[in-house]
Parts: sequence; structure tokens; C-alpha cells
Amino acid sequence: MSFTVLAQDGSSDFTEKFISLPKHLYSKNEIMQNENDERSLLNGTHILSHYFSLKAFIVTDEAGKCISRCAVTIYPDDKTAFLGLFESADDTAAVKELLSAAEEFAKSSGINRIVGPVDASFWIRYRFKTDKFGSPYTGEPYNLPYYPKLWQECGYQICERYSSNHYIKVENQVDSEKFSSRLAEKLASGYSIENVTKNGFNKALKEVYGMLIELYSSFPAYKRINENEFTGLYSYFGSIIRYNMVKMAYFKNKPVGFFISIPDYGNTVYGKLSIADYIKIFRIRSKPSGYVMLYMGVDAEHRGLGKALAEAIRSELKNEGVPSIGALIRDGNINKDYFSSLIDFEYEYILLEKLLDQGE
Repeated sequence: MSFTVLAQDGSSDFTEKFISLPKHLYSKNEIMQNENDERSLLNGTHILSHYFSLKAFIVTDEAGKCISRCAVTIYPDDKTAFLGLFESADDTAAVKELLSAAEEFAKSSGINRIVGPVDASFWIRYRFKTDKFGSPYTGEPYNLPYYPKLWQECGYQICERYSSNHYIKVENQVDSEKFSSRLAEKLASGYSIENVTKNGFNKALKEVYGMLIELYSSFPAYKRINENEFTGLYSYFGSIIRYNMVKMAYFKNKPVGFFISIPDYGNTVYGKLSIADYIKIFRIRSKPSGYVMLYMGVDAEHRGLGKALAEAIRSELKNEGVPSIGALIRDGNINKDYFSSLIDFEYEYILLEKLLDQGE
């Protein structure tokens, strides 16, 4: 079969072929696509678009049907580009043509290394899932099982690994003296750990930004954004969190730590929501069957606070009697081993890279 590679040309036909592809690849229960984000990235109106340039590519078959897509994102003064928004049929030949076109464009722009999958920004979505497919959890970077293989066949190699811990529900008899004593110690020494409230959500979001923007700065693909952009990206959390599952830690009235968990909505919160979806979201939020623990951070000067925050969340999970997922922990992070006795299995994820030959 012969293929045609098309570069983004601003036409509505290209945009619609690009955006419609995931609907032909995923089942209704698995698709995690955010069409609004994709459209705004393609037309340059995303809240973060001013930081980068983005060029999208598609591969069509002999009938003109789109079977593969991706986008290259380039940041000024960075020799590493990001390859993302990747979706494809399981066709190595098509993907080789797609990625070859993306790489040639990157090289022509002075790029010598590509990292992916990164959907334009660290703050949007990145990483491939490598196992345990079929039922995505909220916040998971989900893809079809054969995607990593396709990239590796095109010369990409794993550069980072991540995992998510699936925890069984916390039974009454399960306690950790190490964690509970650390929480008691921190509270006795002047720390406070508080639930975020509805009225205090916007304030807490800004406090999280002030800590997270530095704490996550060493992560792969990280790029700094400003407070307004961060709050614009994450303000929707206010409509899906349960406030007892979002904890802020303070010392002498200064925010020094946070732990953010959300109910597991699966893929219900993605895409265009119907009235039935809103009803389902309301029901899940009212009585979650599980939680996803998405983000935790502690100021480096406050050692041991992470265990105290984890214990505060574990106590809430114990009260609710539901399982949870500790999401997307970078290999080597100490958080990976928290409450290891409650872990019944792990999910795995990877980030890949390819060095580009500049012909020198």
C-alpha cells in the first residue's frame, strides 16, 4: 500500500482528519481525547501556544483516509523538540513515513533530539502506557498497546520510566506506625494539614502553583508557565474534586506541601459532555468507588512532611473504604514505596527519545 504524508496547512480538511482519527481507533470506554485542546493546539490559540511552535502531520492511505498522525513542538532556544499527539493504526510502514517527515522538519529547524510522546507541553499530557490496558483511570496518559513498539521500530529508545501503584482499600486493621507517628510529630511541632474548601479553592490553587513550579522543574519535558496559565489549566479541578481528599500543609502560615486526589471518573470527564455524563460525574463525585492520587509536593526544607501528608490521605481512604491509585511516579522517587503493603499491582509508563543525525 502507498501512503501520503501531509503537513499541516491550515485547512479545515487537515484539522478534521487529524482530530477525527482517535474516534476510529479507540472504543467508547477507552478514548481519552480532549478535542478542544487539540483544536486549539493546531490553530495556535491554546493558553500555552505562545511558548512554542507546533507543526502537525498526518499519513493518508490510497483512499485518502487518515491512518496516522503526530505533531512536533519546538521551543525557542531548545535543541530538543517534543513529538506528541500521536495516534495510529498498527502499521509500521505508515508510522515510519510519518515520523521520518516529523524528524526532517525538526532537523530543518535546528533540532538534534526528539523526546516523546509529549503533547506540546509537560502541562498537557506525556508518556506512553505499556501494560494493563482496557480501563483507563482519570488523568492517565492512555494509548493503544502497540504504540511503544511502533516508535521503537523507528529508532526511539526509552529514556524515562514511570509507574502507578494500585492500592487495595485500607482495612481497619491496616496501620503504619511510621506514617501515623510522623503525622502526629508534624502536627505537634506546629504544622497544620488542612482540607481545601470550596471558597478557598482558588487560593489553594495559587499556593500549589508557587510550590509545584519549582518542585517539578527537574522533570523531563518541563517548561515553566505563569500563575494565570496554571490556574487556567487546572481551575476545572474545582468541579471534580472532593475537598476532603485535597490537603494543604502549612508551617507558620506558609504553604509548604500539598496532596491532590480526585475521584476516579474513568474517561467520563473527557470530550464533549452530555447531560448523562454530567449526571454520572455528579454520582461518582458523591460516592466514589476509588481515587486517583495525582500530585504531591513538599518544600525541601520540610523533610518528613510527605509521609505526614500521605498518612492524612490514607486516613481518608480508610474512612471511605475504597481502593486508590498513586499515579505516575517517576522511577527513583521515594513516593513510589509509600504504603507498599497495600500495593496489589502496578501500571508502567515510558518516555522515549531519538537523537537526530544532523549530517555533520
